[in-house]
Amino acid sequence: MTLRRSRLSALILLGMIACVLVYVLVPWEALRWVSRLLLIGYIAAEWSRIANNARVMVGLAALLTVWAAVAGIGDTTKVVASSLDTGAFFATFFANQFFLREAARTSKLVSRCSAFFVNQRPGRRYALLTLGGYLFGIILNIGVLSLLGIMIKQRNSLASAGGNAQIRDIRERRMVLALLRGFSITPLASPLSISLAVLLTALPELHWSSMLPLGIATGIIILGLGWLEDKLTAPTHLAHLVPPHEPTRDVAALLGVTGLVLLVFFTAMAFEVVLGVPLSRAMLVSTPLVGLVWLGRQYVDWGTKRGSLLVGRRVVRKAAETFPNYRTEIAILSSAGFIGTLFSALVPPEVLGNIITAPFLPPVVLPALAMFAVVVPALAGINPIVSVTILASALHSAPHLPIATESLALGLIAGWSMSINSSTLTASAMLLGELVGKPAKTIVLGWNGWFTLACFVAQGGWLTALTLAMR
Repeated sequence: MTLRRSRLSALILLGMIACVLVYVLVPWEALRWVSRLLLIGYIAAEWSRIANNARVMVGLAALLTVWAAVAGIGDTTKVVASSLDTGAFFATFFANQFFLREAARTSKLVSRCSAFFVNQRPGRRYALLTLGGYLFGIILNIGVLSLLGIMIKQRNSLASAGGNAQIRDIRERRMVLALLRGFSITPLASPLSISLAVLLTALPELHWSSMLPLGIATGIIILGLGWLEDKLTAPTHLAHLVPPHEPTRDVAALLGVTGLVLLVFFTAMAFEVVLGVPLSRAMLVSTPLVGLVWLGRQYVDWGTKRGSLLVGRRVVRKAAETFPNYRTEIAILSSAGFIGTLFSALVPPEVLGNIITAPFLPPVVLPALAMFAVVVPALAGINPIVSVTILASALHSAPHLPIATESLALGLIAGWSMSINSSTLTASAMLLGELVGKPAKTIVLGWNGWFTLACFVAQGGWLTALTLAMR
């Protein structure tokens, strides 16, 4: 019965993805209605197995829907339908990563590149693992922590440390922090990130061409501080105890992974130009397309007909196994999108405008406050997708902003990035802790605490200076 239900929910999710993708290419209104119904159907099918925090989000979405109906805000049906569209978009954006993850799972290129990142001398290894956390984070999302975390655990044996437990522990700490910090900038600097999709959806006046460069610059600050902290705290007095080894030299693998990321991005740009749709929507098409081509490349020796059949069977089989496991993430993401859209319609714009333009809040500090408004809930276990979606939707409803929208939006995703570095309740912290056998608190607060505080100060100063420069 469980297997049958898993297959049913996988088929429902595949149907929703297909409707959302086809709608990008051919905007038929019927496809939107079908995708809305399939989203509700998927959550209903998986309701008994989704986590409690996701149930709370779905319950809140239902309560807001009742409130909208009672309050009689404009055309309630139209507002709720629009909110469901946002929820279906977020769910599809997340689920689409399956195509890249599945291709990466058996890719020799990924295996070579991950070995290249880990098998290096200490200083260079930190830099490459940070780059790996970022690049693979674009393709695999949180899956990069499993991929490279397992590599770290395997390569960082007591024997490889010359039998010295202290060296092994120091090496583990430096590698784990490099991976975490690299992954943490994906909300800022990834064109495929859900954070960018959230901002561009909630704040349609923004464009990726302005947000992505600002996000990359902000991410560079975080990586630069991390590299400096690692260099200053490196135990150079123990260097003579580290056994000599020949580092892996495989720059071609690094270039190959970088090329794949750029291929997804430039393919989406092409769709944006040809179809006239926003980049976040175009990414819905480019991600599975490149993922399927990448997967097909692994079966090229089987010939076109046989290879295509094998790829099709693998996608269907693995989707049936994987999609039901997305239940909690999809429930949270779709509910956050729904709540954000509906909330912006329920709250009068003048209320938000009065709060944002209050005299006790100098406009120049608003981006830094936006960052903290995302981090503080994350420390209590509230996913940044929830706070960023709601706050971005609220900003869109505000009648007049005293500063550039880009500054406030950057503050929100900077908070998302800082949440990954600072919260013990994020999936990334818990997963890394499980992989290396350490409590999440040890990694995030013990190992990464002072760095995070330095980042808060640096990011606050950077956001303030940027706000002044953009006036």
